[in-house]
Amino acid sequence: MIPEGYELTSKVHEGSSAQVWRAKNPSGETVVLKLAASDSHSERRFKREIEGTRDAAGHHVIPLLDFDDTASWYSMPAAAKTLYQEKDTLPASFDESLRVLEAITAALRPLHLAGQVHRDLKPQNILWLVDEKGARWVVADFGIVRNPAGLTRTRLTADGGLTGSDGWAAPEQYQDGHKTTAASDVYAAGAIVSWMLTGVHPTFGYVEYPPASQLSAILKRATAPKPTNRYPNLDVLLEAVKVSAAASTTSLSSLLETGNWPQVSAYVSQANRRNQVVNALPKLDQSRVDAWFEADRPGLVMGVSDALDNLREDHSGLDMKSQVDPLLSWVVRVLRVLVNNGEHEDATHVATALFHATAWMDQYTPATAILDWLDNLNGQAQRAMEVALHNSTDTWAFFKSMASGRWPSKSRSELLQRLQE
Repeated sequence: MIPEGYELTSKVHEGSSAQVWRAKNPSGETVVLKLAASDSHSERRFKREIEGTRDAAGHHVIPLLDFDDTASWYSMPAAAKTLYQEKDTLPASFDESLRVLEAITAALRPLHLAGQVHRDLKPQNILWLVDEKGARWVVADFGIVRNPAGLTRTRLTADGGLTGSDGWAAPEQYQDGHKTTAASDVYAAGAIVSWMLTGVHPTFGYVEYPPASQLSAILKRATAPKPTNRYPNLDVLLEAVKVSAAASTTSLSSLLETGNWPQVSAYVSQANRRNQVVNALPKLDQSRVDAWFEADRPGLVMGVSDALDNLREDHSGLDMKSQVDPLLSWVVRVLRVLVNNGEHEDATHVATALFHATAWMDQYTPATAILDWLDNLNGQAQRAMEVALHNSTDTWAFFKSMASGRWPSKSRSELLQRLQE
């Protein structure tokens, strides 16, 4: 039904739940008019969309100009373009991608504080709006906002299917959109910034990052498959991106001195920082590792794992005894804090990278330190480490060979017994 006083001028889009038109409102102004399909599901979604847009209302949210009480239509300003229409001009500059991230963060902050999730962030829903308040990016389409647990009276999305848009949606949105959190919007924001900086459209399970840099490590964390490994909210992601712009000349030692652990995490992930990593990290005692864990557990896990993978792929020019061995042996301290705090899945992730690197480079001294540590584990920690030993080709065989030459200890673990068989 066309609302009274509106004149349709051109159709913008038609989907299963709505039609979108350019139109003249009763005052003769050009607006965008969105009409719900004539079914109860579409009207419920429209009501959710209107409520979500009103809840998030702010400078970087598309304004609602008019709507009816039956939630069958609403109007909004006519935007100049969508972010997706910029695809032919990509890669964008860092400054432009930062402006988009700032707009997304400001737009969704009220929703996230209220326990709501947008769930459909994508370039098509980010609009360039020019009005009396100035020119800016705004976020639109709040039709599948997830309300806080316990406050959703009707389910607008089905279980077991994608909630959101392919490529931009976080992995958990392909399984159950009702279990999404603010981390799902963090994923989409990271994917959008990565797309702007590379021009490569993301797909399920794959995001292209800009060339090796601290920003690349930050975006990799933002789009981590596991929600708890991402930044906890958009404000933290935004701050990390801003700091990365000024971090190109920052040394790892200075970050360690100030205890800036999230930035340390991003720094050590970079392949081009390898030399600083191998020289600085082994100097961290157990108390500093504990502090890193407390401040930024996901970053510690991802950063150290990436550093080990980078070292395994390129250790040319390094002295194996004075540089490589100390770093590999030091990682046992990271495993110790993870296991002691019951983070066995994270411990498996780091151990897989450590065991693979040690075996690949055939390093005796760190292998001995690793076996000494394994010999004192029990229960779930042993099982986690056994999984890690089997996670890469030839790693089990390498440590089996190393274990066979050890003197049996008085408290030999079951894992060491299996290695020595």
